[in-house]
Amino acid sequence: MFNVSNHGEGYQLSAAVLVYTDPGNRHAFATKHEVQLIDGRPTVRPGSPFSEVDYRNLVKAMAPKEQPRMQWQDHRVLAKGLGKILWWEPPTKRSLFFRKSSHNAGTFDGKGLCPCPGLVFMATPRALYVYAFQGEQAPHQRTKLYQAPFFNVWSSGQVCVGNATLPGEELRGDPDAWERMFFGSHFTHPNFTQKDRLTKGVNPTEFWQQMVTQPIDVFPEGVLVEVNLSVEDLMEVDAEHKLHARTRAQGEF
Repeated sequence: MFNVSNHGEGYQLSAAVLVYTDPGNRHAFATKHEVQLIDGRPTVRPGSPFSEVDYRNLVKAMAPKEQPRMQWQDHRVLAKGLGKILWWEPPTKRSLFFRKSSHNAGTFDGKGLCPCPGLVFMATPRALYVYAFQGEQAPHQRTKLYQAPFFNVWSSGQVCVGNATLPGEELRGDPDAWERMFFGSHFTHPNFTQKDRLTKGVNPTEFWQQMVTQPIDVFPEGVLVEVNLSVEDLMEVDAEHKLHARTRAQGEF
């Protein structure tokens, strides 16, 4: 979309990016437009929203050595940059709250101190993603990720926030604020019906009901479902686009 045609020493106009800002220049968005020659004059055609993929392609074409990257941190916060933050939590017990849902007759009301696997979170300005990993050691860039086995999480890893309130803009870079939102919400129902996609070998509602009524000390990692992702995949510029482009789970809503 952003290629330019090089004819000898010249270039041919082929695309345009238009930037829109609010009166205080605090917020902005951009659109991309094809440029066509009409009656010998370059004409900007109707556009579409400028995406992370477009941004990556533009920077790659114009300044390949300056491509934006997330910076690896290697502490509780694994990486920051590109408007995102990645962090991890070791396996631990969490108070989880469950509420019956009209979306699934098998859901239940309950609460309990439940074991959780190691988790990797990714927060963007508009969304939260969560994945599981195996073991207790801090994840590295090649660490394999698994579907987070919780209700209210889509197959992409994005959390359905429902009626929960996102952290305020000043707290969007605070892992604790995001975790308070996630674990403080009611887990109402699985976001898809595909068997062995949320918890392998066991119905997810039965699994969590047992965790509440007959708690155990350590999360059984054998129920975790592989999703063909590693931590470094979340660090890419167009990570969100790739996550949502994956094959969706059956019965996802």
